[in-house]
Amino acid sequence: MMSSLHLLLKAVALLPIALGSPYLQAHRKDGPGLHTLTAYVPGDKVYDGLKVEYGGYLNLFQEKTGQYCPTQVQPNCPNGTELVFSGTFYPSSMVPGGQEFYVSGDGSTHITVQHSHAFPPGSYPYYYGWTWTSFTNRPAPSAACPTDDPLYNCDIPTGYFTFKAPDGPEGYEGGLKACRNVYDESVTSVYAVTPGFNLTGCVKMKGLATHAYSGVNPPVWAY
Repeated sequence: MMSSLHLLLKAVALLPIALGSPYLQAHRKDGPGLHTLTAYVPGDKVYDGLKVEYGGYLNLFQEKTGQYCPTQVQPNCPNGTELVFSGTFYPSSMVPGGQEFYVSGDGSTHITVQHSHAFPPGSYPYYYGWTWTSFTNRPAPSAACPTDDPLYNCDIPTGYFTFKAPDGPEGYEGGLKACRNVYDESVTSVYAVTPGFNLTGCVKMKGLATHAYSGVNPPVWAY
């Protein structure tokens, strides 16, 4: 019974693609304007304020975002170094047609490759599961945040995102965690707690904090 329900909800999740761009454009405008992300872990002296950059996954302990620039357009590619989103997880990149963000069924976080808007089976497109909460009274920056460390952004955030999959079973709470990257031991990756998430030894995060961005835009040709 749960399997049938799961398949039904996945089918519903694909409806916005069939309905066309007006729906997608509306969701791209939800949430904050241009922004970067940091780990939101109040009270944690190591994880709170760590910048979120892209390297196949949303990563922590990574100084600059990974990017791709085709040889034929290299003289005109942006020189940004940050992972930037607008609205609810719409990646800011120069590639024609843009790119899409999604959460895999196992909770790993990804951006589609250039010229592709296909979401893998069982994944959660960016317009499902995310909730942004604006800070009406912005919290003071953590005194422990190392302002001179390029891995951190110690500025006061504008709000934060949380995740809860729409097809979770009874008692499922969702959430976000920082887990060891399976390919690169020097970084830690952001995972959404999906019904299929099963990693251990992770750090629980309250969310992903948003910070207003005013740098070069788009910052990259493609992530």
